[in-house]
Amino acid sequence: MNKKYECTICKHYGRPTFDKSTLERQSLYDDQGNPIPVILCRKHAVQLFQSGQKKFLISHYRILNDLIASDEMKFLELMERTVRANLDMIS
Repeated sequence: MNKKYECTICKHYGRPTFDKSTLERQSLYDDQGNPIPVILCRKHAVQLFQSGQKKFLISHYRILNDLIASDEMKFLELMERTVRANLDMIS
């Protein structure tokens, strides 16, 4: 089975990844320090680098509001825990 590679963030917003040649494998880390692999487009990889994991996840909390199903449950669980722990940072 050939897995279709696309940006994790773009995919959850329902947007096509603009330039698939710029996809990067990144790691987010859960509370125990275990890596959670994600694929990000250049734009979102730069955003993650500039803002850090916590602010990056919080800035995309809308993904949780509109979610129906996903094949990336570890990413979503990490995002949900981060957002719940930092509700005061959401404007």
